[in-house]
Amino acid sequence: MNATATASEYGVHADQNRWLGIDFSGDKRKWSTGCSKSNVWIADIRPLNDVVQLVDLRRVQELFGDGSPFELLTGLLAKRSFLAAAIDAPFSVPSDFLPKGSHTALLDVVAELSLNTSFPDAQTFADAVIKGRRMTVPKPLRETERMWQERGLNVRSTLWTGARGGAAMTAVCLSLLAKAACPMWPWSKNGPGLLAEAFPAAQLLQWKLPFQRYNNSDEISASNRSKIVSFLENGRLEIGEFKPLLLSSADALDSVLCTFAAKAVWNRQLVADVAAVDEEGEIAVHQ
Repeated sequence: MNATATASEYGVHADQNRWLGIDFSGDKRKWSTGCSKSNVWIADIRPLNDVVQLVDLRRVQELFGDGSPFELLTGLLAKRSFLAAAIDAPFSVPSDFLPKGSHTALLDVVAELSLNTSFPDAQTFADAVIKGRRMTVPKPLRETERMWQERGLNVRSTLWTGARGGAAMTAVCLSLLAKAACPMWPWSKNGPGLLAEAFPAAQLLQWKLPFQRYNNSDEISASNRSKIVSFLENGRLEIGEFKPLLLSSADALDSVLCTFAAKAVWNRQLVADVAAVDEEGEIAVHQ
């Protein structure tokens, strides 16, 4: 598929002809209505006039409508008014801990935990998933995470609830997936409304760009963000008025990097698939 083709060529409505990227958080405070420093950002890129252009970039608190930020994001995704959207958060857990060995069953468990709340806390989620199973290692990883770890990235276990654990983010993401009820890659490869798992650090590593020390306020981080933005501007994305924001905010920049995972699953421009196991899912990375 050509990234600059019109929406009509894909048989979708004009307002669906876009890719979204979502930088994510497992911190409940970042989802509160009054949080002015949330790290949950939504980027919107579209093929316009033979280029791919960044047309919108905002925090989740700035979405329009009534309801909590989490509810508004759920509603945005549920409408499927996009070709594909990629989220910087895990879509599954290691195969040994999948209820009934099924991703669908995992979503059902999380949906039940989320009946009376937006999403469960990390410990409640981990306890429900691990229940009846023995943890042979404290931080189990999926194959897709292990592969990127072997390439030099720091990864978080989806079931670890301690310091720098990934359970909280996984719980929030799976709750979002269950409630939005969109098709999900790699279990589905068709859209519009296709959701995919992104990992900005993996994307940066693939592009041979700085994938560490770009998220602070020090000079090295600022320099690394500048290198990333310059790379994007060099034929990959028209950034326009959003450049100062991307140079100053790693979270906003991460949401833009996520849009390339969304674009990759839609246009079949993925890095060669890793040996994903059964229902564990896979991190999408653009070539």
